[in-house]
Amino acid sequence: LFEHYTRAQLVEITRSGDVRTLGEPRMYESIRLSPDGAYILATFVERPFSFITSYRGFPRRTVVLDRRGSIVSTLAEQGLREGGFGGGGGLRELAWRPDSALLTWIARADGNDRVMVLGAPFDTAAARVLATSADNMRNVAFSLDGRHAFATVTRNGRHAVAHWDLRSDSVQRSLLTPWVHNDSIFDLPGELWTVRSPNGIEHVLTSSGNDAVYLRGDGLAPDFRPQPFVDRVALGDTVRTRLFEGAKDTFDQPLVALDRDLARMIVSRESQTLYPDSYLWERGRFTNLTRNENPFPELANVERIDFSFRRQDGLEVHGRVSLPVGYRRGERVPAIFWTYPREFETPEEYTRAAIRARNHNAFPHMTWLRWSDLWLTQGYALVYPDIPIIGENYNDTYIANMVSAMYGAMRAVDGLNVIDMDRIGHGGHSYGAFATANLLAHTPFFKAGIAGDGAYNRSLTPTGFQAERRDIWSAPDTYIEMSPFFKVDQIEAPLLMYHGGDDNNTGTWPMQSERFLHALTSKGKTAALYVYPYESHTPRAIENKLDLWARWIDWFDRYVKGAAADVTAQ
Repeated sequence: LFEHYTRAQLVEITRSGDVRTLGEPRMYESIRLSPDGAYILATFVERPFSFITSYRGFPRRTVVLDRRGSIVSTLAEQGLREGGFGGGGGLRELAWRPDSALLTWIARADGNDRVMVLGAPFDTAAARVLATSADNMRNVAFSLDGRHAFATVTRNGRHAVAHWDLRSDSVQRSLLTPWVHNDSIFDLPGELWTVRSPNGIEHVLTSSGNDAVYLRGDGLAPDFRPQPFVDRVALGDTVRTRLFEGAKDTFDQPLVALDRDLARMIVSRESQTLYPDSYLWERGRFTNLTRNENPFPELANVERIDFSFRRQDGLEVHGRVSLPVGYRRGERVPAIFWTYPREFETPEEYTRAAIRARNHNAFPHMTWLRWSDLWLTQGYALVYPDIPIIGENYNDTYIANMVSAMYGAMRAVDGLNVIDMDRIGHGGHSYGAFATANLLAHTPFFKAGIAGDGAYNRSLTPTGFQAERRDIWSAPDTYIEMSPFFKVDQIEAPLLMYHGGDDNNTGTWPMQSERFLHALTSKGKTAALYVYPYESHTPRAIENKLDLWARWIDWFDRYVKGAAADVTAQ
């Protein structure tokens, strides 16, 4: 069945509409046409398959095809891998050079990384060295004419952007940026701006005089208001000139270069209240090009409050409260906490991740992955606190970290004077569902919970889960302690669960919810489970979404909004 749905036939369609097949049908994973159109770089999956690994572990072969679809050369082969996916050898970053039918890749030899180049007939034994570096290389790219090579080089946790002038008889590396530590997120120089040629080959954008390139950066800031930037870097003396920097009160993101000297660009602009639109930027002047409309106008004027709090261990944690549509100043409303724990080895790693993830100038989109905003139309506030799990073996302190973060979030939210702390529910999806069940078992805060497509018994995921690197035989106490399945007797709040009937996500099989429901009901707990046929890890069918949302609202209206004596459940 896998082969039936993945086999494809390459065809060539002429301008007149004629169709010509190229070679035999294969399970193609990727195809890339050479710049001159004479060859195709293709990777395809082969048999044998296995039921104990995903398709990523299936055998695959990377070849060069001619325009008839015949194999000219086999460049790499991978056998069936039913264990780990480690390695890192072989042809790294195999790609066409943008100026001709030449293949390039990174190879490691004699302690150095080398950029290799190979032309027809693509016998890898004939490959020659184009550039070398004693430091590890990644993100190799070329100028459109193929005369300049670029790469990110890394050393001892630091990185820089390197340049090789291939016109020279003795190709030497120069650095376009200083060495910057990967953790110095406010000093990051940006990434090379790349574009695609008309035939789809990616290359580095160079100035009209071929004497400069451009770095495009995020402009991260400690106040969570990033200012993306574009710098021009001269290839000769590496002098940097800032061409563009976003405003402080909006999020301005360069999208498309309209000329090689970046006098004109298309920039996306948005804010918490400004829906994203595209603008023409001409040497500092903005002209609005689009009039995009928010597909959810009901949420357009929702008030959102960003807040921070400290856990008992002193870690500063961040969150956001969104107030319901029509909120009146001074009232306290019921709230839904929606969380998803994430693991970090150190507090500093969490702080950096929070700055990358949070953008106080971004428009708060509601998407099919962010259903939770629907609560704002039902009279509930929505609270998104971070739940960082920190430590070398994160999960040894999973419960303590989670409870401490939630306690701190509760105190901070209470201090905002907008939430009725006696009417609070909790929800989450996947690992957030796991967190929901654990929070109901280990805290007294929540009147009810909603958990979707979760895993509740870690003995059923014995070889690892999420970021847990140990198996159950190495850390049996942690696996059991984290599992809300073994804390069912401590859960008092009603729990609604939903699950895709064909959930194929590793570890979150429907059996997890079924067994958890059996455990809850056997102990006389209030619980429900709705299984949606043919759905995988996330409901997609609109009928199922509508059914799901109706059940959510009914559940929390009954057990959360109606929890106060003077409130009647709707």
